[in-house]
Amino acid sequence: MDIGTEKADRIVNVGSAANLYSLYSTAVTLMGRKARKVALGITFLEKGSCALRDCSKTAKQLSEIKVILGNHAPSEAVWDIEHPNILAPWVGHLSPDITSCANLYTTSEGELLIEELLSLLQFADTTKQNVVVLG
Repeated sequence: MDIGTEKADRIVNVGSAANLYSLYSTAVTLMGRKARKVALGITFLEKGSCALRDCSKTAKQLSEIKVILGNHAPSEAVWDIEHPNILAPWVGHLSPDITSCANLYTTSEGELLIEELLSLLQFADTTKQNVVVLG
């Protein structure tokens, strides 16, 4: 699944849609009521899109989400918030380099997903573009 600027001059391949949904599920679950304070960031993780007017604020909120996820072990990640008993495909197969939920999720190219999404939002804000799901 690709997320990028509307002109497609910056694209992040998030892997499968399930990968992004798991990041969303994990953030909502681990943040609890705190998730309301970062609603734009949570919505971005859920939908994969962001209006230009919200890119800067969404990036700040995604940074806050990253900090909170950094305080949680990868074993606390949630594969699917709708079906919390379904185990993630990585259970029992994680590298010791993965130390938190903040660095658990990667792009299809192996880059840290949250970092790439932050970069995308910042680029979109600078170039005055919406962020959209490209396919």
